[in-house]
Amino acid sequence: MQETFEVESEEEVIDQGGLSKGKRALIFVIIIGILAAVLVVLYIFSSYSDYEEMSSLELANEAETTYVDFRENLLSYSRDGAFYTDYSGNLIWNETYEMNEPRMKTCGERLLLYDRQGTRILIMSPTGKEGEFSTTLPIMNADVAATGEVSVLMQDGSTGYVTLFSADGETEASGEVHTANTGYPIAVAISSDGKKMCLSLINLNDGDVKSTLNFYDFTSEGASKKDNITGSFSYSDMVIPEIDFVDEDKLVAFGDTEIVVYTSGDTPKVSSEIFLHDGIVSVFHNDSYIGTINAAGAGNELKVWSLSGNEQYTYPVDVSYTRCEFNKNDEVMLTDGEDVAIVKMFGVEKFKYHFSEGFYQLIPWESSRSYVMVQKGAIKRIRLK
Repeated sequence: MQETFEVESEEEVIDQGGLSKGKRALIFVIIIGILAAVLVVLYIFSSYSDYEEMSSLELANEAETTYVDFRENLLSYSRDGAFYTDYSGNLIWNETYEMNEPRMKTCGERLLLYDRQGTRILIMSPTGKEGEFSTTLPIMNADVAATGEVSVLMQDGSTGYVTLFSADGETEASGEVHTANTGYPIAVAISSDGKKMCLSLINLNDGDVKSTLNFYDFTSEGASKKDNITGSFSYSDMVIPEIDFVDEDKLVAFGDTEIVVYTSGDTPKVSSEIFLHDGIVSVFHNDSYIGTINAAGAGNELKVWSLSGNEQYTYPVDVSYTRCEFNKNDEVMLTDGEDVAIVKMFGVEKFKYHFSEGFYQLIPWESSRSYVMVQKGAIKRIRLK
């Protein structure tokens, strides 16, 4: 009689310890998962109260200079000019100018410097100057696209002028806003692709406050619309002094009673609303989150929201911080130039310290505990401990 038998698969072969190779692999994956989860928890809830200086580099700087991280290098700008260096102090480019009230905006690899109430505009990139021109009227507000186009809001008496410029100063689109008819223009924003624009207006006729947002589309789709306007939204008893395109196709309108997020497709629509019931001290944002400092009893409170309008966390604020901003890793930094608090997701306080010598900027660096600190006369690399 011929006998038959089946050969077990590799996963079913039992080793000397009694476990199949498949089960051992599963246990290994589970252990790695547990270790990864532990590391994530340790990262989220780790907190530091001191630091050590890893290196220091002398830096000729001034208190009236503003320092920001731009594309992984350090931008410093003032009324006299702008310098762009790496964090080892090596100069990449510098640009001299005279501006009484310099303002800065960035989008992708484009950097806009303009003189508020002046006429000068500079468009820069990580490699140098992309464009420079002057306007014929004083600039009230401006914004830049990742493609280099610049939207500029200008004012002449009772008439506002909105112009879309190319990087070399050529007019691509323009229009007039007569304040007696539509209201006073106070802010302008342009999408990252340079094809869409939004204008915020305030109307004070008859003593009532009314704000209006007009959305413009400069593609072939918008050309069929009157004045290229694809959508208009009006709000009573609310002022909207700041608007900004984020996350490529969303616009955020920062009002004094609510924050509204819109999708800016062919037809703009309200995506989410954040109602501001408490007294608002300040508002800030990046491409992913919105932060508010609210009056809360004897002190203040930080609230962080997603663009979908969901509250992410709160954090009690016990110092009168003068600057609140998101770092490039989505941490929140609160500072008055000496005291600083860095807050992570879930409202975890990562770092709190008093720098008696003060500092201008604290920028996340190569690891979660590494930062670049800009102080008077020096750039220091520090490590939290």
